[in-house]
Amino acid sequence: MDRGETPSSTPPTAPDGPRRPSLPGWAANALGIGLLALAALTVVGLLPPGTPPQGVLLARWVRLWRMLLGWGAWAVPFVLGWLGLRLLQVAAGPPPPWRWGRWLAGETAYFALLALLGVLHAADLSRALAGYDGGLVGWSLAALLLKILPDWLAVMGLLAIALGAGSVAVGLWAWLGQRLQPVLPASTAPTGKPAPVETQRHPTPAPSAPAGAAGPRKAGLSPKKPKEKPQTKAQPQQMALPLRDKNLPPLDLLDAEQEGGTDRAYIEAISRKIEETLAEFEVPARVVGVRVGPSVIQFAVEPGFVEKPTPDGPRRQRVRVAQIVNLRRDLALALAVRRLRIQAPVPGQPYVGIEIPNPKTRLVRLRPLLESPEFHKVNSPLAIAVGRGVAGEVVAADLAAMPHLLVAGTTGSGKSIFLKALLLTLVMNLPPQDLRLILIDPKRVELSHFRGLPHLMGPVEGEPKRVLALLQWVVAEMQRRYRLFEKARVRDIRSYRNRLARQGKPPLPYLVVVIDELADLMMHAPEQTEFALVRLAQLARATGIHLVVSTQRPSVDVITGLIKANFPARVAFQVASSVDSRVILDQPGAESLLGRGDMLFQPPDAPAPLRVQGPFVSEREIRRVVAFWQQAEGPPEEAPPPWENLVGDEEEGPRWDPLLEEAARIVIETQRAHTSLIQRRLRIGYPRAARIMEQLERLGIVGPASEGSRERVVLVEPGTPFHLGEEGT
Repeated sequence: MDRGETPSSTPPTAPDGPRRPSLPGWAANALGIGLLALAALTVVGLLPPGTPPQGVLLARWVRLWRMLLGWGAWAVPFVLGWLGLRLLQVAAGPPPPWRWGRWLAGETAYFALLALLGVLHAADLSRALAGYDGGLVGWSLAALLLKILPDWLAVMGLLAIALGAGSVAVGLWAWLGQRLQPVLPASTAPTGKPAPVETQRHPTPAPSAPAGAAGPRKAGLSPKKPKEKPQTKAQPQQMALPLRDKNLPPLDLLDAEQEGGTDRAYIEAISRKIEETLAEFEVPARVVGVRVGPSVIQFAVEPGFVEKPTPDGPRRQRVRVAQIVNLRRDLALALAVRRLRIQAPVPGQPYVGIEIPNPKTRLVRLRPLLESPEFHKVNSPLAIAVGRGVAGEVVAADLAAMPHLLVAGTTGSGKSIFLKALLLTLVMNLPPQDLRLILIDPKRVELSHFRGLPHLMGPVEGEPKRVLALLQWVVAEMQRRYRLFEKARVRDIRSYRNRLARQGKPPLPYLVVVIDELADLMMHAPEQTEFALVRLAQLARATGIHLVVSTQRPSVDVITGLIKANFPARVAFQVASSVDSRVILDQPGAESLLGRGDMLFQPPDAPAPLRVQGPFVSEREIRRVVAFWQQAEGPPEEAPPPWENLVGDEEEGPRWDPLLEEAARIVIETQRAHTSLIQRRLRIGYPRAARIMEQLERLGIVGPASEGSRERVVLVEPGTPFHLGEEGT
């Protein structure tokens, strides 16, 4: 699955994130402090003689620099001090970039000033040896210039060089350019109508329209389109990426991404075939653009016009979008592709998107997504990298704004890999003090790689009995946080965390609950599971508790109406039929996906789902990140999880609820057996009412639950005396 990739395969142009210093931290610190001390001693030695007492070594050190540089020896302590500070920055983290241009310009200005001092005193060797003017360096340069140039010309030339190079060294010209840019005319601004489709992120030439196409149409993928590519590429470069915290895992723990592209000849042939196939069915259209992604290629098809006879004569009408959509199978047959999806129309664009598999697929890695400006623009502690879109652009989202995520897809579609990438994104950007994770994995194999991570609140749970206790604890934790907010008079977790930070107290961490398989829980205890999930989805957003729920069986008995209504953000991987796609997204389309990470991502504020290729993370990457946090935070605590006391012991036999007798009388008198009825009459929570209903069934008072109805049949006639004995009989 790793395809032989190693961290050394990083592209030369890709940002490497925080680099590790070449020197050990202690060596860089020691050398930096030593240079700072030497700079301070040099300043003391350059003071007039006798100002402070000087030793023999310091006097010889200063005499050497005075003889070499003369009055320019005062630059030596500044250079030593700058180098010392640079080494301290290297030991603390990634230092600022080394600006070679300004450094060379400063050296040029410095030596020009030394030569100018020598020229002004007629290159006097005795003054240079005594430590005056520009020293031996300035004298040698002045003597050379005076042999080939007259005095006045040498002075003017050196003065011009010193002023020009000095202005470059201090950045004067760049500062003037920024101030004058709004005043200058925009002569280089691009003109004309922008292309309707963005080109590929990794350069792939756009094809031209078929030469033999009928009608006076222009080239759909004309050679003029790539001229606008620099405009779209320059946008992400405007944002300077923030430096990464040195306490977080470095990004070089993740594997780099390999570049790839699609042949231009293949794109041209497919474009020509699309237009010819549509023309055969009397649907005039032309391909006006192409977007090449990691796994799919989207062709932008603009519907043409047809002449319709009317009483007033022929009238031109645009081809209906439904005519193109109805030809999906014919297009798949003509293009000889196994999967074809039509997006009609593309939201906000005047064309229809025809998406086919990319014959040269490219594996999407997590590292370049975390390094991208799009990810940093989310500006949220719970930012997640979703993947790459159909044009190769980075798609990122904020889990705190969703605020919960529903994931569904068949086995092998990439659902579990997506959950691992989501968890890895969170732990790469948040320490355990700010993020706590609760993992529920009934299969016990998918999320087991995160065991030992300090972010986990307890073990990876898989037993349904323990999971139900866990969900009850999460509901209680939500209510506890609301009481804390009420006492502090704040409305959400962000305000509460800011208040704690001002008081110098430890922060209240975000809590993310990840359920890898919902169908197993719904099969074991549907009412209790649904109640806990719906209650958390409705109220937990402000408390910083977020749910990520996934299932491989997207049916109405698993993803119920209440659950789906409270999960506005959804991710649909490949499913078996359009019915399953409608259950997840309320529209078809997921049945046409390619699998292996190909998904439809529905943000809560988007009009239509986005097609995205999810990132792939390997077990090796997860082990590196877990090992980093274990080394930084120490081994995780062995204490039992906080929900341990809520887990019942089934081996001790049935434990009758104290309200069971009263609930039985209510059911017998009303001849109605419904969990909500017991909940209202006894004023208890839904999970406890559901357990009482199960105990009533065990006692033979009510019948089993029937399909399609939550109300049970009462088996005891009204007026029948009922008493719960000491042994529960």
